[in-house]
Amino acid sequence: MRFKRLVDLSHTIVPEEGERKLHAKMVPPVGHDDFPEDQWYVMHELAFINHIGTHIEVPYHVIEDGDDLAGVPLERLCGDAVILDLRSLMERGEDVTLSAIQEAAEKAGGIRNGDIIFCRFDADRYLNKPQRPKFPSFTAEAMEWLVAKGMKMMGVDTGGAEVPRSDPRHGSNYNHHLLLDNGIPLIENLANLSEVSSPRVVVFAFPVGIRKVDSFPLRVVAMEV
Repeated sequence: MRFKRLVDLSHTIVPEEGERKLHAKMVPPVGHDDFPEDQWYVMHELAFINHIGTHIEVPYHVIEDGDDLAGVPLERLCGDAVILDLRSLMERGEDVTLSAIQEAAEKAGGIRNGDIIFCRFDADRYLNKPQRPKFPSFTAEAMEWLVAKGMKMMGVDTGGAEVPRSDPRHGSNYNHHLLLDNGIPLIENLANLSEVSSPRVVVFAFPVGIRKVDSFPLRVVAMEV
């Protein structure tokens, strides 16, 4: 396949850094105890909360019998993506309303059934920063519209996509259920959406396939064609 370039949309995880830390311990190579001592050959034991850095949440996160990391269909995790520019909302301290999401979709050239939707606020620069602005929430009406348009996966460069706290449904994880009940994975803490030159790209976002696990860091790549 011919393409112009690849853009990494993921944060790099550095051991022992950030609010949610990954601990990496070097351990002797399992089953390889016959190497010379001066030969570099290592393995690591890792410990971390799975909702770290750029990570994906799949239905099992909120649904006991929902698809886990190994069960999400591969076609959900790659394909055509539309980047919606919502930066002005964060600058004004406003939430994502139905009219705002529709306006952003129109400027991006429209949403097609089966699109991946990425929402750009340029909030990635605040990851792990002690002082940061209030990130926009998504009104139920805005999220319902995106689901009705047929999106197959959603991503944000903030740490979540819940309804505003003023909505009585906030405590019930309404938007999470709206997405995951419909089999729509959610990627949180995307990065570098500002580096993508077109509102429409091809995206690949594959986590490790693990049974009975709800979330995992992943490498998200945008391919400009």
